Amino acid sequence: MGTASALTLIRKLNEEFDGSLEFLNGELSFAKFAIAKTNAKGELPKDQFLASPGFPSFDPRTLDQAIRLRQSVIEPLSQVFIVPCLYENQLTGVLFASHPDQKWIQSEMLLIELAATELGRILSPVNPGLTLGAGVKSKGKASRSSATVQMIGQSKNLEEINRMIARVAPTTASVLILGESGTGKELIARKIHELSDRRDLPFVAINCGAITETLLESELFGHEKGSFTGATGTKKGLVEIANHGTLFLDEIGEMALSLQSKLLRFLQEGEIYRVGGKEPIRVDVRILSATNRDLETEARSGRFREDLYYRLNTITLRSPALRDRKDDIPLLIEHFAPGLLSKISKDALDQMKAYAWPGNIRELQNSVERMRIMSGGSRIEASDLPSSIRNSGQSRFDTNLTSAPPVEMPLEELERIHILRCLSHFEGNKTRAAQSLGITIKTLYNKLHRYGILDKTEANL
Repeated sequence: MGTASALTLIRKLNEEFDGSLEFLNGELSFAKFAIAKTNAKGELPKDQFLASPGFPSFDPRTLDQAIRLRQSVIEPLSQVFIVPCLYENQLTGVLFASHPDQKWIQSEMLLIELAATELGRILSPVNPGLTLGAGVKSKGKASRSSATVQMIGQSKNLEEINRMIARVAPTTASVLILGESGTGKELIARKIHELSDRRDLPFVAINCGAITETLLESELFGHEKGSFTGATGTKKGLVEIANHGTLFLDEIGEMALSLQSKLLRFLQEGEIYRVGGKEPIRVDVRILSATNRDLETEARSGRFREDLYYRLNTITLRSPALRDRKDDIPLLIEHFAPGLLSKISKDALDQMKAYAWPGNIRELQNSVERMRIMSGGSRIEASDLPSSIRNSGQSRFDTNLTSAPPVEMPLEELERIHILRCLSHFEGNKTRAAQSLGITIKTLYNKLHRYGILDKTEANL
């Protein structure tokens, strides 16, 4: 991708961009925007940028990452939110957003991602005449055959998941997705949405474990002006934004009991109250949720409402851990970094298959990205693998709680293993793990990000 020009975005007004930029600045006034359109070669040439006056520069490597992974990325220094614009899984452009306070909240990021979805259609040469409309909703009529969410792999576990998704997607049933962190639970939820009758309407996701209880209520249900200090205006919540679409509640097991009761009322009555609001708002959304905890056990122990558990658990899907589908590792490597698999030696690939992958697919993706960068295009041998993978054949300390670590193990690696064991002991509950380790939750998130288990965006939440 020709992305060097990202350092110096230039203002070039033309009819194609002008209306979209003006709409975005008016509709989503909390941010400044820039738009880039790809050329026929899939590049971002310098004269295809349009930026609001004063839009900041940023590191083009962050843009490269967003384009390559087809995922939203927050540039760490200038806090520019970079969202690839896709149409039928083809890159048509990139939407950039700059927050004046350099502090993003999830609902704002979601609105920008919805705008990028619409913009992907606008910039596509096969869809002339589309324009951004009120509410920043996609108006395209996708068909089931044009699905873009891919479940990479051929293992029996994955085949079973795909069969279950095909069965439950056309229904309106609530689905609870169980699995360890990093196994792709959100990907399963997006696939269900894409194959449902709501596929042309918003898919809204929120991580219930990464936001404080007070802020989570406002994020979910919205708030009225003046309802609390800092509420300078009325704000729609994510439930309202997802109206007629799908709401995905990730890490639902981390939600506080007091908020669980409000969520249950919404599921029973089909209406919400904004924080500080007195009038009910009718909302129709399909609920998908996910957790790495055993909610049945949590319900019996009183840590999760039993009535809410049964509301969410109409259908249960289990996302398999990567260690249970190791034959899919070569396919995943090729998906994350096309052409890299042919440069990995058999010994290196065997060591990757022998590794337990405690961070699952997310850890694999980050490891593949590091190998791609560090290899410089040369062949990757076993000695080039991260130490955690190289040492997996020498010690089973990752999974065996009784064995001692080898004396030559670096202190940093020992810390990594202990943190992951602690997280596993508390069934993925990061708050309890951080308390047990004697560190702050922010420190824990930063360490998990460094281990390749969390991406930068999640670590910043």
